[in-house]
Amino acid sequence: MFIQKCRAEKCPKFRTVLEKRLANLWSRKKIMKKAHAGRGQEPKWEIPVDMNSKAIIFLAAIMPMALHANLPLVAAVPERGFISARPAQTWENSLISGNGKLGALVYGRPLDETIVLNHARLFMPLNEPLPPVDTASHLKEIRQMLTAGQPQRAADFVVELSHQQGYGAKRWTDPFIPAFDLRIEMASNGPMQNYRRSVDFATGVTAVEWSDAGGEFQRQLFVSRPDDMVVLSIRASKRGAVDCELRVATHPASGQGGWSEEQGFRNGIAQTAPAAEAGWLTYRSQFKRSWPGSLQGCEGVARVLNTGGKVAVLGDGIVVRGADEVLVLARVEPVYDYSRSQIPSQKKDLARVSPDFNSLLRRHAKIHGEIFNRMHLDLGGGPDRALTSEELIARAQTGRPSAALLEKEFDAGRYAVISSSGEMFPNLQGLWGGSYGPPWSGDFTLNGNVPCAIAADLPANMAGCLLPFFDFLESHVPDFRTNAARLYGCGGILVPSRASSHGLNNHFDATWPMTFWTAGAGWAAQFYFDYYLYTGDKKFLRERALPFMRQAALFYEDFLVEGPDGKWLFSPSYSPENNPANSPSQACINATMDIAIASELLRNCIAACQELQTDADAVNRWRAMLAKMPDYQINADGAVKEWTTPLLQDNDAHRHCSHLYALYDGLPEEIAANAPLRRAFAIALEKRLDVRRAEFSSKSGNWGEMAFGVVFEGLSASSLHEARDCGEVLNWLACYYWRPNLVSTHNPGAIFNTDLCGGLPALVTRMLVDSQPGWIELLPALPPDWPNGSIQGVRARGGFEVDVAWKNGTLAKATICSLNGGPVQLRCGPATRQLALKKGQSYTWNVP
Repeated sequence: MFIQKCRAEKCPKFRTVLEKRLANLWSRKKIMKKAHAGRGQEPKWEIPVDMNSKAIIFLAAIMPMALHANLPLVAAVPERGFISARPAQTWENSLISGNGKLGALVYGRPLDETIVLNHARLFMPLNEPLPPVDTASHLKEIRQMLTAGQPQRAADFVVELSHQQGYGAKRWTDPFIPAFDLRIEMASNGPMQNYRRSVDFATGVTAVEWSDAGGEFQRQLFVSRPDDMVVLSIRASKRGAVDCELRVATHPASGQGGWSEEQGFRNGIAQTAPAAEAGWLTYRSQFKRSWPGSLQGCEGVARVLNTGGKVAVLGDGIVVRGADEVLVLARVEPVYDYSRSQIPSQKKDLARVSPDFNSLLRRHAKIHGEIFNRMHLDLGGGPDRALTSEELIARAQTGRPSAALLEKEFDAGRYAVISSSGEMFPNLQGLWGGSYGPPWSGDFTLNGNVPCAIAADLPANMAGCLLPFFDFLESHVPDFRTNAARLYGCGGILVPSRASSHGLNNHFDATWPMTFWTAGAGWAAQFYFDYYLYTGDKKFLRERALPFMRQAALFYEDFLVEGPDGKWLFSPSYSPENNPANSPSQACINATMDIAIASELLRNCIAACQELQTDADAVNRWRAMLAKMPDYQINADGAVKEWTTPLLQDNDAHRHCSHLYALYDGLPEEIAANAPLRRAFAIALEKRLDVRRAEFSSKSGNWGEMAFGVVFEGLSASSLHEARDCGEVLNWLACYYWRPNLVSTHNPGAIFNTDLCGGLPALVTRMLVDSQPGWIELLPALPPDWPNGSIQGVRARGGFEVDVAWKNGTLAKATICSLNGGPVQLRCGPATRQLALKKGQSYTWNVP
């Protein structure tokens, strides 16, 4: 039947498939030279419309042979991705791939390759969890110290109590560490040419390609979501040209960009055991420290298959000679009982996998690509999109990023978040690491870093990426209840500022009094409620969001006390990680962030209960609490104060901007309707931005510290519709915080860190589409240096998806699709449209 359809010359599906394959073949033969130059455009290759059926059938017959002939392997520049001209020398510059559980760092060195494998739950036991310090019994004393103007004495007192209760020195969270390396050595065939490495964001494939006298060589790797494994293919353009040695090895413990990484390895790793046997590489690592419920080590298995050639086991490695292709399928598993190895069962699982790279990739790309391709940003990048990442970043050092670089960073950020969201959500390093002493333990820092990393999940059309965050929180609710009870004698929950393997508040010291930060559960609750606002999922609201929100509110019901003015007093309090100008201590009372988060939480609880028509008594209680919240205070410069008390003075030379929290997710009505208060927030923002402006203009010393602080300044500017400020902030973020592997850094050029991977897409989407229940605003903060462009697939509160195009700085076209049905007001400048859309219905706003 198939041949009959071809003979009928009426098989468009067959013709389309063949055209794509011929285009790929043509690309491999003709585009290599242009692609290596960085500006290649793949030619369009179509079957002539008058080609007869015999010619079509002939081409179909020779296609398998053609694809395996001695032809170039180099593919075109990824349509959504990047190419890089140089391999990495450290893991921090490696290419990334991941499925939310397993991660891979690909150095991209042709003949001496290192691929670091990671697992999202691989936090090496460092400090056995202890009950939080019992400060509840001493809360009256601590509050008296703070009221008496002795904040450092209050912080010191908590540390003294911790020593009495067995804490000893400062207790860090368990560090995120690498599992092991996959090492690949390949034979040299003379001088190397045409090197490049690349990442295709739409498929998650990393590629390393080069040529020498032996032909052209290519390694491709991705981490499969449906099959839960790392998949690596090694191929050559000539049959029988793949010669390599593969082994697994312990990742080096020095020179890896960490903090005391050698000491971390010595103190944490008891033994490692790499091994090889016919067709298999295995790895075991045992930790020195463990306790009931903790990890005891990790294991890994790699299945090695070859097409053609000869294979031999040599020591702890596998040697392959004369192969057409080598395929490696690998997994990593944390071990909770080291006496019972899971390697035999892992081998059985991998042995059942059909070892075909292309079919495995199709299965993965369908899932990964469906998420990634929901959005597309076009700022007119043009031919620059074919430049190498090194060229794009070098050009951006002038302080003005190209449109192509911004497009790629937007895509790279979403790609990193998608790839590190699955079983878990992004830690400080996403899902990737190569140090036994990662900065700040590579943990989940919840007082700013995590909220920045997940900030784009909802507006940037990746709502599913947020679910692991909720899973994590709910799994640790018992610990959060313990925090609230032991630290403050309160019901409800208290989420700590840092976490990795547990949720107990164990990390603090006299300088960083993080037991005084009580806003963690309230901030997390905002993501719960926002998930409902974006998706309209009432089941989620009823069964997951409101129960968590109630527990967060219950803490404040018990914690807050009346001050002399009849308003609530937040004592102790903490504005991460700043100290007032007139106090050397970070310990404080009435941090503005604490007040803003508690107020937001209570308003959201009320709105959720009204939506579900439940908890009438609680709603009345929360309304009464809101009436007693302290008002924002304004300092002598006209700016909103960071501490809502006349006792403490502002300190604007700081990387955080926590007092602007109310602007992080939009402009609350109580600020929007109060012109003097809105102006005070704008002045507070400008004072923080002035500090950054001075840093970026000087570029000397410790400048631009902490990308996520810059992100929140940008989000605050967007809420205020300060387009020029937004453009300025985005330029800083785009120009100075990305390496050639297009992974972001914590500081300009330093410290592998994925906060900005979520933060930059969040800022871009907010500048182009803002929303609250009942309205959507288009182009609220379009910067003047983006004259033309479009964005597709932005999600908006109320359950809408929005596409926007603009020309000469003004709206050209917008399409709004209702996912749930309902009314909405569209806004663009002074113009408005009032719509009532049915589920699945779209409306297009064309501007002449």
